[in-house]
Amino acid sequence: MPQNNNRTTRPRIYSVPFGVDLCQATVSYILHEVGIDPLALSRAIILLPNNRAVKTMTEAFVREAEPGLLLPHMVAVGDLALDEALGPILDPLTDEKPISTAITTSSRIAMLTKLVLANRPKGQFVSVAEAIRLARKLSDMIDELEIEQVSFEMIAELRIETDLAEHWQSCYRQVEAILPAYRAELARRTLLGPAERRNLLLGRFEQRLSHSPPDFPVYAVGITTAAKAVAKLLRRISRLEQGTVILPGVDLDMPQQDWDALLPADVDEGDARHHRNIEVHPQFHLRLLLDRMGVVRDEVERFVPRDMSNKGSVITDIFCLPEQSASWRDLPPSRKQLPHVNVIEASDSATEARAISVAVRRALEEPGKRIAVITPDRQLALRVAAQLRRWGIVVDDSAGRSLFQTPPGTLILALVDAIASRFSATSVLEIAKHPLTGFGENRLAWLEHARSLDLHLRGPTGGVGLTWISKRLVQDAAEDEGLNRWWLAYSAQLLKLEPALPTGLGSIFAAIREVGTELTAGQIWKGSAGRELATLWEEIAGSDLAELTTDDRSAISAIIVELLSGAVVRPPYGGHPRVAIYGLLEARMQQADLLICGGLNEATWPQIAQPDPWLAPAIRRHLGLATLDRNIGLSAHDLATALGGKQVILTRAMRDSSGPTVASRFLLRIKALLGNQLQTDATLPVLARALDAATFKPGFAERPQPLPSAQQRRVTLSVTDFDQLKSDPYSFYAKRILRLKPLDTIDAQPSHAWRGTLVHDILEAWFKSDACDPEKLLTRAAELLKDDTLDPVLRALWQPRISEGLQWIARETQRMRDEEGRQLLIAEEDGEIELLGTRIRGRADRIDAGKDGSLIIIDYKTGIPPKPKQINAGFALQLGLVGLMAERGAIKGVNGCASGFEYWSLAKNKDRAFGFVSVVKETQIAENFISFVKVQAEDALSRWILGVEPFHAKLHPEYSNHGDYDQLMRLQEWNGRQAVVGSDAP
Repeated sequence: MPQNNNRTTRPRIYSVPFGVDLCQATVSYILHEVGIDPLALSRAIILLPNNRAVKTMTEAFVREAEPGLLLPHMVAVGDLALDEALGPILDPLTDEKPISTAITTSSRIAMLTKLVLANRPKGQFVSVAEAIRLARKLSDMIDELEIEQVSFEMIAELRIETDLAEHWQSCYRQVEAILPAYRAELARRTLLGPAERRNLLLGRFEQRLSHSPPDFPVYAVGITTAAKAVAKLLRRISRLEQGTVILPGVDLDMPQQDWDALLPADVDEGDARHHRNIEVHPQFHLRLLLDRMGVVRDEVERFVPRDMSNKGSVITDIFCLPEQSASWRDLPPSRKQLPHVNVIEASDSATEARAISVAVRRALEEPGKRIAVITPDRQLALRVAAQLRRWGIVVDDSAGRSLFQTPPGTLILALVDAIASRFSATSVLEIAKHPLTGFGENRLAWLEHARSLDLHLRGPTGGVGLTWISKRLVQDAAEDEGLNRWWLAYSAQLLKLEPALPTGLGSIFAAIREVGTELTAGQIWKGSAGRELATLWEEIAGSDLAELTTDDRSAISAIIVELLSGAVVRPPYGGHPRVAIYGLLEARMQQADLLICGGLNEATWPQIAQPDPWLAPAIRRHLGLATLDRNIGLSAHDLATALGGKQVILTRAMRDSSGPTVASRFLLRIKALLGNQLQTDATLPVLARALDAATFKPGFAERPQPLPSAQQRRVTLSVTDFDQLKSDPYSFYAKRILRLKPLDTIDAQPSHAWRGTLVHDILEAWFKSDACDPEKLLTRAAELLKDDTLDPVLRALWQPRISEGLQWIARETQRMRDEEGRQLLIAEEDGEIELLGTRIRGRADRIDAGKDGSLIIIDYKTGIPPKPKQINAGFALQLGLVGLMAERGAIKGVNGCASGFEYWSLAKNKDRAFGFVSVVKETQIAENFISFVKVQAEDALSRWILGVEPFHAKLHPEYSNHGDYDQLMRLQEWNGRQAVVGSDAP
């Protein structure tokens, strides 16, 4: 245990070496210092970096102290990265000279957003959402300037180098105009920036300690930020009679020449170190802190005796400067081993999560053993937490999760998406099915109506908006009174979200709050996520952000997502007492018996900071701001601290959702130094794969060939069913006998069937109401497609195609009437006949009478008509069966002999124009096309409807264009392995 020093000679600063529990060692030291006086401890003050550290230190006191002991005052200095405020001792409620309050985050973003929009380069468009993003980055840059105590005047006095890219010069000119306006607005409102106010409070506390030294102990523990105000405060505490500064992981064994090489480069003198970024070293930020405290490393003492296991020396070697790695070859074997460290390289991120969960579960078998999983990868953390629940181990990610991953956040996204998409079917259903919507006793009835609405809205989207959905329900569900009453009430709520453009964000926020509250009975604002959302919502709605306006409804979603993107919901304290999952910030000052460091891939650990869009790297260096690589050094120190633990497991996935990964530079250094002395745990991945391994070997499905009973086979057929029955009997079986109807997707793209139905409806109305007037056909098509509720994309893409195709039909009809003497007899007329006692029904698209009185059967196609090979093989029977109906007088208004059969296609012809006629020539297949079709149809009926033929799947795949039941028949499992039906081939 360190002893009290003579304060006149040196400050009291200690370093806790890697692997020592900082909180546990600090508690033991403080209890030893205060002695047996139970009240002495309660008068002490401990300054800690953040609120998580306060909780950890409190738990350490509870474990070590005697029952009934009064704890010291523990105060969080506050971490801007964690959005934490100063503790009450540093920010007293009463003071002789009150310091102005800090501007709220939302108000500052609103102020900077307006300034960004007002000072954008001439002729450059910046959306409101992009302005908010830039304002957030500008806010971070201002915080950096204030933390480093760089005055705004220094930026104004800079001489911009002409070799800077034009966009950097443009950004600098914007910053030069924005910062004075920002400061003037703060002064007008009598407010301060958060970092500036923090500097003033820390400075005032430092002066208080200087002028009136306390007669009680003051400890600063685990604070590693090198901010100048913090460094000055730590310097003062270290020189108090009863002051102590305890730092984590200052490497006292690092060679002095290497330590000296970490000195920040002097840019003005052209220091050679300027060309090598030393900020990536794990000791850089500690060296910078000590320099700003005015302390040399020799004045830092070891908090505990030197570790005799060489663990600290090996860690020092791993993270040495690049030029020193050449000395690794000369190191003794004892300096090339870490027996307490194991490495796991999983095949993918899912296996990595399972391996980590198995390691945690195995460690819990040892009584009292504490386990901590540390990872900057939040998706990995969520996966590990989910895997642990299979054993009833409930543990939350202390780093929190995005608000948008919680039920309240997803509902907000759904509401704004509905506004942006003009209430598309997908967005309306997403809101209706949300777990918070319809909350209460009637939740089950609500879901029944939502599912019923889902069924009615499936298929190609014919339009968007609440009005279009209402029309769809009138057409398809007029008899369902319950559904229509529910929809009337539900749509009335959604209608409140309809913006009157241009609109202010304030009215949108108010509408979303009202609708969200009413749809969820207030549940959207409850729970930890709901309370976080409510706080942010009120802060944003009450700030100047509410005054921003937009005239683009599609931008509303991007704006709200940008405003809430940084919101994180942290779990309440609790969960498993011996297991924790930490992010890198939360893991500092934490220790456990087993440390599992997950996600050791490049761009994950270390994470690569996003570039500053406002200041060029050269300007940042000139101002003394941190480079983008400062975060790499902090990540290296986090890993170095973890490597000092009692037992450590390092994990990475060789592949993630984006593809192959690259191992972290830190892990590569560990491998390079330790070589074959590095232990790898091959059992955990094996156990991880065994968790979800099948207990049986799955076999491939065989080609289905169901044999329904004779009674089940007796079904009514459509003229369009025969092609499917002959080419793919199984699909016919699923459709007509099992009566399974495929479900289309929501907001599906227009299909050939949808386009065909639309064209048929137009042509039917044209024939029956417009007497085939060519001008009226085009007018009718235009009227059908100009409905405001139609999807704009649908109108833009299909109106020209359909209009041109219909125009061709009108011209061709007129030409054949004038030149060939044709007469249009009927259109869209139903008919029915019997073949072998089986009812066959169908609809004739159109039948003309030739000059000689014979019938010409016409079928409209929006796509490509059947090829002659398909017709000759008997897999295109529709036209012939319609002709058979016509000859038998089964179609009203038609009788006679069918002699012509034509496909009128609206697809492009050889000249790339829409529309052409494909004529079926009888001589290609038989003397009489109808007789040929009749024979083919009766053969199919005899085999499958009246006979006992199995319904084979994909009997003739070359003629089968029906894929609706491929998954049901498990096509991919047997296709290519089956024996050919009717063949002896294996």
